[in-house]
Amino acid sequence: MFPFEIKREVETDEKDELNQPIYDWKTVHECVGWLDLFSGSDEQQYQNSLLATSSHVFITEDTSFVIESTDRIFNPRTGILYEITFVDDVMELGDHYEIYCKRWA
Repeated sequence: MFPFEIKREVETDEKDELNQPIYDWKTVHECVGWLDLFSGSDEQQYQNSLLATSSHVFITEDTSFVIESTDRIFNPRTGILYEITFVDDVMELGDHYEIYCKRWA
């Protein structure tokens, strides 16, 4: 297993020129898990689901923190950020998360 960071967009104490709050991505949780690239046929592209837009799956046994679909996964070893497309608590057993994501450009 490798370390990863869950980043969430949080409001800073600063305001922009329109007096709107400024948001920044902050690490809110650190966990260990596996990140794997999807491969196989393009059959998934024809499905009408969020999984079709995913390119990677992140699996972690750490269920002590609620991960939201608006969060990001950061790999500190490579410096790559991933956008979360779907969070799955498999069969709602609280055993592990399967988090579908794609590389953030």
